[in-house]
Amino acid sequence: MPAAKTTPKSAVEAEATETPTTFEHAGLTFTVPPPLDLPLDLLDAESEMEAVRLIVGDEVWAKYRATRPTIRDFRALAKKVDEAGADSGN
Repeated sequence: MPAAKTTPKSAVEAEATETPTTFEHAGLTFTVPPPLDLPLDLLDAESEMEAVRLIVGDEVWAKYRATRPTIRDFRALAKKVDEAGADSGN
């Protein structure tokens, strides 16, 4: 499996290289899979929060929630996830 990049990239680049994108937020490292490796359940997500949880995975999501984030902080996280190429079009 290719090593994860540490800088955000476009969804097109992520799909072309099939490598995950990692970024730091709230003292945690988040990994966003390339678009075609995102969980299929993402297509059924009914909220942005559910979509982000599915994208980053339950383990990292639990660690993030343990930081007691604010709505403002979650919005910043969601933006980083989107910039990492995980915009599902939902």
